[in-house]
Amino acid sequence: MRRRPGARREPGAWVTMSENWLDLLLRDASPDELVRHGDHRALAGDGANEAVEAERETAAALRLHALLQQRAQRANELAALNDIAGRLAALQAPDDLLPEVVEQARRLLGADLAYLGLVEDEGLRIKVTSGALTPELLDVSIPLSKGLAGTVIAQGAPMWTSDYRSARTFRHDDSADVAAAAENMRGLLGVPLRLRGRVLGALFAAKRQERHFAEHEVTLLSSLAAHASVAIDNARSLARLTAANDQLARSTATLEQTLRWDQRLTRVVLRGGGVEDLLAEVDSMVEDTVLFVAHGTDLPRELVPVEDAVAETLAAPPDEPALLTLPDRYVLCRRVAAGDHDFGTLVLTGPDAPGDDDARLLGRAVPALAIALVGERAAAEATRRTRDSFLIDLVTTRGGDTHARSQRMRLAGLDPRVSYTVMVVQPTGAVTDARRAVERLASPKGTVVAEHGARLIVVLPTSRPEELRGQWAGARGAPAAGTAGISGPARGTAALARSFAEAQQTLDALAALERQGEAATADQLGLYRILLSHTGRRQLDDMYEQLLGPLRAEQERRGVPLLETVRVFLNEGRRPTAAADRLGIHINTLYQRLGTVDRTLGAHWRDPLHALDLQMLFRLRDSSESLEP
Repeated sequence: MRRRPGARREPGAWVTMSENWLDLLLRDASPDELVRHGDHRALAGDGANEAVEAERETAAALRLHALLQQRAQRANELAALNDIAGRLAALQAPDDLLPEVVEQARRLLGADLAYLGLVEDEGLRIKVTSGALTPELLDVSIPLSKGLAGTVIAQGAPMWTSDYRSARTFRHDDSADVAAAAENMRGLLGVPLRLRGRVLGALFAAKRQERHFAEHEVTLLSSLAAHASVAIDNARSLARLTAANDQLARSTATLEQTLRWDQRLTRVVLRGGGVEDLLAEVDSMVEDTVLFVAHGTDLPRELVPVEDAVAETLAAPPDEPALLTLPDRYVLCRRVAAGDHDFGTLVLTGPDAPGDDDARLLGRAVPALAIALVGERAAAEATRRTRDSFLIDLVTTRGGDTHARSQRMRLAGLDPRVSYTVMVVQPTGAVTDARRAVERLASPKGTVVAEHGARLIVVLPTSRPEELRGQWAGARGAPAAGTAGISGPARGTAALARSFAEAQQTLDALAALERQGEAATADQLGLYRILLSHTGRRQLDDMYEQLLGPLRAEQERRGVPLLETVRVFLNEGRRPTAAADRLGIHINTLYQRLGTVDRTLGAHWRDPLHALDLQMLFRLRDSSESLEP
């Protein structure tokens, strides 16, 4: 992290490079020290990458420092609560007890004002205050049917409002409102004082600004109120204090253990560890086996014997932990996801039932593992795109330095010494989905797939392109991948470029012939191979003009669709009735048009051989026009 503009470095203010991030965090270094350490690391590096890495490490250290401070604050609050409980238990006189309660409530919550009231007759009378600016609040009596105090007493539960003046969740009391206005109370939290199932009164903490109270603040004030109630009745005080201390000890132990886990996992991520490193770290913290099962992959050998039992859970892992009890083992599963992407399942398996610590550890490991998987996925995507660009450049450009093109061929994952077949695929759906479908096919080792616009380029290490047509038709998932043009074999960069161009042309011809879902080489197109070259299409145009040019001229002169009439007549097997129905004209109109065709072309055009020639000419002509740019 670079030094902030205008920041001054005091003499001796640098932390030494002998200290690492962990040392600084363990000795509770200040954020400024952490920033200076990051500055030093950035300046000590010899390039932009080191500076970026130092900045990333500094940001992570600052986040961890904030987390440590937050945990320390919680521990301080819990420790203070314990201390207050002891002091309250030692107090015997009510006159000493109640002021101590409200003073500690104000201090713990950082409130401007704290006060305590006890139930007397039909109202709550304010007995003591701490932080009051006026005497208006002291000795005020609030009806139990009104005010926030009345709601707390009636429900026996905590309640708070961010702005007492504008709150509409309870009925306001005039005397309480006058006192609140005098003290300028805004944010107000109240908790009940309970004893033997009865509510003795309520304890309040207030701010003179609008304030939203967090859950832990509600819990903290409630705990203090509980201790205050217990202190009123010494017998019950001892029992409840013991229970509270036990719970606090367990909570503190849990927090400390969770923090240690987070520190260990964070260290793995900070030093650049991947998925396997994180799994090894988690595995070292438990006695059982920890596994990660990615979606669509085979089960690890440890889970193969129980595949049927866990398959459904692994296929759709729940958001909450799932515990499977099997005859010889337990399997605890946690979903690993980031955003909308579901990576798979983190699994803990062993002969003994996992404890609460195991479940918590698995929960702490899931976010770190998701971060590592996101990083690996991003790296893999960058690698894939780079390789795609090398392959596309290789097959779409010709010429250039032979050595350089051979090097690009290797970078694209191809061997210049191997013969390849090129397949260009037009998917029926999204090109990314089609790519996954093609990659799942049983292709030879060394096959390379790349996205090229809305199409796929598949380069396979085989010298028999004609065999791919049968394999494509019989391959599971191939129809979903779409139509494919095939060309080869090709060895070397120039041959690959030629094969790619021919595969593109073959695919275009298949599309023009409406043969979707097929795969074919140029030779497998048969007569339609004439469509693949400009020369063949020009010859086709010449033949069309020679045989049907006079009829087209007659059509333009008369304004009657004679060419379409001939096309439909031939396609309907030279059956006049069927042709008239298809054209939507009267049979006599058809005969009149056919008579014009006879006079223009000669009657021999109806002979079977001549009719077949014309029918093929129409078909080829239509396909040729659809291939024109």
